[in-house]
Order: sequence, then structure tokens, then C-alpha cells
Amino acid sequence: MINVEIKRETDLSADVVWNEMRHFDRVLRWVPGGNTSRIEISGEGIGMVRDIHLSTQGYVQHQLVDFDDTQRMLSYKLTAGKPVGMQEYKVKATVTPLDENRCLIRWAGQMRADDRVDEIEVGKALETALDNMVTGTIALLKGEPAIFKEQPLEDWQKQHT
Repeated sequence: MINVEIKRETDLSADVVWNEMRHFDRVLRWVPGGNTSRIEISGEGIGMVRDIHLSTQGYVQHQLVDFDDTQRMLSYKLTAGKPVGMQEYKVKATVTPLDENRCLIRWAGQMRADDRVDEIEVGKALETALDNMVTGTIALLKGEPAIFKEQPLEDWQKQHT
């Protein structure tokens, strides 16, 4: 298993950022290719599932495993698909206020790669994906275009299914 972590400070309040990130069904608003992808949600609250059909990577399914509005935290795990070559992963997102107008966005998690790909490379790909999600969230909230990093192993799943 590989541990990953992305942290970024922003000049947006924790309440503004969390109000966007807390919605499990909004991920396509802040990922590369989200505007040409689709999502379906099943259930409500902890245990709910999102089926995502990413134009860039193919099918991915996540299940919400933890959520706390007060702590500004959510966590989910991969339940289907192998995005960027991951066999399994679980990530946790938190938004921490630094002052009234600034916050820290943190994504952390663990992943295990499919046996056909190098785990360190897949870990770097997950870090890039999480970093791009932070970039997309901040850009959306500021009304700016997102400038995403190139995603390593982006089409791995499409090539190996």
C-alpha cells in the first residue's frame, strides 16, 4: 500500500470551500474531463454510491464511508474500476480554516496498484489526480479556468480492460 497526501492553502474561507466539496455528487465540477463525463448517485448519506463514467478514464465507482459536516471531512473508497491502475484506494478530504478568509484543503489516502503496473507510479498518478481536484475546486469557486497538471496513467484502465 502507498500513502498519498496533498495539502494546499487557499484564500477562500473554509465554509465556501466545504460548501462545494461536501457534495458527493459534484466531483465532475472539479475534475479534468468532468464536463464530458457523467455521474449517477444511489442512496443517501454514509454508504451512498456514485457511479462515474469518466471520458478520460472510463468507469469508476466510489462509496462514501465517512462524513462529518462539523469537522468538514468526507472519506470514500473505490468499489469498482481501476482508475490510473489502482486496484483499491480510500481517500479522506478535509477543509481546515486558517482564518476567516483562508483555509487548508487536504486530501490523504492509501492505495494499492493493480499487479500489472508499478505501485510507485500509480501513487504519483493518484497524487496528481487529488492535486487536480484541489485545483479544479479552487478555480470553480473563484470563477477561473482550471489549469490542470497532466495526469500520469490517465488512460491505463481503458487500455487494460
